[in-house]
Amino acid sequence: MIIKQLNIYGFGRWIDQKIDIQTPLQVVYGANEAGKSTIIAFIKGILFGFTDKKHSIHGQYQPKGNAPYGGEIIFSVDDHDYKLVRTGLKYGGTVKFYDLDADTELTDEDYKKLISPIDRTAYDQLFYFGSVDQGELYKMGRDELRMRIQSIGVAGAGEWMALQADLDKQSAKMYAPRGRTKTINVQIAEYKALEKQVTDAKEDFPKYQQLQATLKGKRESLAKLQTTSKENDHELDEKRHIQTVLPLVNQLSQYNNLKASQRKKGFSNDDLNTFNQLNLQVDNLKQQLAEKQQGIDELAAQLSVSPAQQFYKDHRDVINQLGDQLPEERKRALQIEMTVNQMVESQQQIDEKASLIEKNDQGHLPKVFDMATFTQVNELLRDRQNLSDKLADLKDSEHRRAQQANQSNKQSGSMIWYGAAIALIVAAILLSSTSFGWIGYVLAIISAVWGWYSANESTVEAPVQNTDDPGRLKNQLAQIEDNISKIRDQFELQGIDESNWISIQGPLQQIMDLKTNYQKQKTALAVTQAQYNHYIEKWQFAGDWLKFDQTRYSETIETINTTVQHWQELSAVYHRKKLALDEAQKSIQTVQSKFTKLTEAKSKFFEDRSIQSDEAFKASVEVQTELSNRLRRKADLEKQIEAANIQIPKDIDQGQLDEDIKDRSVKTHQIREQVDDLNREATQISTEIEGLVKNGKYYDLRQSLANKQTEIVENVQKYFALKLSSEWIQSVLDIASKGRLPKTLELAKKYFSTLTDGAYKEIIFKNEISVVRNDDVHFPINELSTGTLEQLYLALIFSMSVGFSDQYPMPIMIDDGFVNFDKNRKAAAGKMLQQISEKTQVIYFTANLDENDDGQLVLNLNKL
Repeated sequence: MIIKQLNIYGFGRWIDQKIDIQTPLQVVYGANEAGKSTIIAFIKGILFGFTDKKHSIHGQYQPKGNAPYGGEIIFSVDDHDYKLVRTGLKYGGTVKFYDLDADTELTDEDYKKLISPIDRTAYDQLFYFGSVDQGELYKMGRDELRMRIQSIGVAGAGEWMALQADLDKQSAKMYAPRGRTKTINVQIAEYKALEKQVTDAKEDFPKYQQLQATLKGKRESLAKLQTTSKENDHELDEKRHIQTVLPLVNQLSQYNNLKASQRKKGFSNDDLNTFNQLNLQVDNLKQQLAEKQQGIDELAAQLSVSPAQQFYKDHRDVINQLGDQLPEERKRALQIEMTVNQMVESQQQIDEKASLIEKNDQGHLPKVFDMATFTQVNELLRDRQNLSDKLADLKDSEHRRAQQANQSNKQSGSMIWYGAAIALIVAAILLSSTSFGWIGYVLAIISAVWGWYSANESTVEAPVQNTDDPGRLKNQLAQIEDNISKIRDQFELQGIDESNWISIQGPLQQIMDLKTNYQKQKTALAVTQAQYNHYIEKWQFAGDWLKFDQTRYSETIETINTTVQHWQELSAVYHRKKLALDEAQKSIQTVQSKFTKLTEAKSKFFEDRSIQSDEAFKASVEVQTELSNRLRRKADLEKQIEAANIQIPKDIDQGQLDEDIKDRSVKTHQIREQVDDLNREATQISTEIEGLVKNGKYYDLRQSLANKQTEIVENVQKYFALKLSSEWIQSVLDIASKGRLPKTLELAKKYFSTLTDGAYKEIIFKNEISVVRNDDVHFPINELSTGTLEQLYLALIFSMSVGFSDQYPMPIMIDDGFVNFDKNRKAAAGKMLQQISEKTQVIYFTANLDENDDGQLVLNLNKL
């Protein structure tokens, strides 16, 4: 079996999840709580049934929400694809089994036959590997391995192995090569002791021979009496047998006039069942006719046409035609409402922008410039500014020429101040020895500073000669002012400062664009409203049924739509009821036809039996049943008399027979008393002989020796029978299990060597398991490390799994089985899994993903 896909409807944390198994060796990776154990439980549940609460250790993995419990698995067997679906918890889940290649549904029994004899217990023992139970491994010997292997696929293997163990136990009690207390060993010792007694006991035994002769005579007489007793007992038994059978013969005589030809056909139990079935079907059809007629009456009462339905019926085509236009009109109504909102928003923008622009003297917005005027105004304002600057420069030049005449006087004055400063410094030097010397220095500094300041004041830039004519400049300026005035009047700019004319053109242009757009919206709105109003006018014929405010566009359309849907629903309901009534009438006709046929069949049934009523048929059945019972009793009596195998005389007398039996019983009693007397006498003689034997008489000792030899031979035969039976059972089990035990042991040695990287070369299976290292050192398993012990357990489990894979190729599941393995051990385990996956599928669940793991083999649950 190769699992290809899991489809989980609802199981624990997994809901509506599809998981593809793409490779023979599939590594399923996920962190703790990622859902690995849930998937393992899901696979086992689908394959072998969901467990109930009592046997669910980790719960039943109920899904959250309303997801259905269960799922499906797609798998292949011998390259043939199947799908197994299991849902619900009751009785392990409801199973559906499909052959995908043949596209057919199979039965639950087909699936059980496919996986038989593997069940959940066998699967867990052979194909599932979780944590290692060291206690279980310590107890596992060759017999335990053999029991696990032979218990699969062999009917009653457990009982056979129990019988084999019991036979071995019995044979062990009987004989042991070096035993002393065993039965055969004790008997052999007693036989040797008797041989010694026979050798010693060779004395006189005449009395013994006489007693033997007397005993022989008594036994001969006893034999004759016993023969007479047997003959008498035989005759007595025959007469008693006749006495027992005679009442049956007398009963049989009462049925002499009864014959099978007296029975009539058509009144058997089968005919009675047919009659009852006809009556049951007729009554059932009568009830169906009554119920269906009641249903027809109720439907007919409900089938009435309301005014709204009649109005819709009268105008169906027009209403449906206009109704088909509702989606377009709904869009048109939304477009009207959107356009109205946009126009309101545009007007608000116009008013908002207009409030930010300076108004003219009339309180109105000026007109926007065209591009030529915008350029002209810009140039006029620039030229006017230039001319004004030139006129101002001419005035400044005249003022500078007036100041030039005073410049020379100021320069001579500054030189005088410099001279005074020098004189004061000389005076200060001269008066330095007095208290007034410092005053000279101060006055000299002040004089020098003032002279420097006067020199700077008088340094005026020489005026530049200006060639512009003031008169011409003023004429040009007047012409510009005239052009500006014309533009002011043309574009209604009275009262607005010329410096703002250019800056307000952008907002004015925006306002003009908004007004243009507003006008376009208004025009489009008029067209759309006309189309909308034209559509609404078409509904005037339904004015009594449609009440709406035409100016509320979308609400009007929804009102029409709701009303039309209501009419259509009323019409649909009417038609459904009409169809239901038609179907009910057809159905009652079908039932009436069946009722007529059954009535005719019942009439034919009565006609064939020449009866007219149910009561007459029942009475005839009672008569024929009684007749059949009497005939059956007659047949039983004849069989009993025939089985007695005795010839009964025709003229036998019951009284005479009873008297003969009584006489022979008395005679039998007398003979038995004589036999008892002879037995007592023979017993006394035998007792005396036994006394002589106990005293060591030669003959008796030889007899005892012969008896002991016979006992030994019987026990030896029994011993060999027990041993041969045990070996025969073992051979049968080996044949039935197809010799899996040797194959399993060889695979276990191979896998253990692979897992330990060749460190161990042998596994010895006796009462307990031991291993042999490469240096020939033996280790019992309780001396192995945890990792090596798990490697041994893994080798044993996988050897059994692979040993069974040829006949029962189930997928192997490993639940983090390499937790205690180091890096090298994990690599060896991976190598072994690759080998095993070539023969059967391996699914390895782990929370620890190595870096060197092949990414193509890994299914990451965290990415689902």
